[in-house]
Amino acid sequence: KNNLQIVSSLLALQGSRLTDPAARAEFEAARDRVGALATLHRHLYLHAEPDAIDLGAFLHDLGGQLFAAVGETPGRRIALEVAAPRLRLASDRAVPLALVITEAVAAALAQGFPPGRHGRIAIRVAAEAEAALVSVEDDGALPRPDDPLRAMLMRGLARQLGGALVAEPGRVRLRMPHAP
Repeated sequence: KNNLQIVSSLLALQGSRLTDPAARAEFEAARDRVGALATLHRHLYLHAEPDAIDLGAFLHDLGGQLFAAVGETPGRRIALEVAAPRLRLASDRAVPLALVITEAVAAALAQGFPPGRHGRIAIRVAAEAEAALVSVEDDGALPRPDDPLRAMLMRGLARQLGGALVAEPGRVRLRMPHAP
């Protein structure tokens, strides 16, 4: 966890020195991904049961971290709504899930809310008998530019979870089985 936080800080420092906006955006995305993993590991090891995570608390922390990375505070200009149960989730499943959510929230913040635009981002997780449903939705500006790398990454992470992903501007939905 500490090593991931150091890597995240190094990426932020290195990225801040770049003048090319596209290169800076890539460093910021890498920083966000590493930061998400550090936050996840902190939550996984907070409790005596490393395969049980308070997903709601984790998602609030993750959202706050992603907002801070772009200079925002949840609730000021953009509301962050989180609804998620405490969930048993092995770390090999928690990591790709955290990254899917990171990509979806980061895309919403970067593309859906230009300066002056207010709105909300909602992260919801619901457990069914055999699957978990995860959605990240926002009411930000449309249309949005395509981000092929982000889309490819989210599809690959969904496959790793054995899930089905539907991603469109303003909405990402993932249905994943409880067990691989």
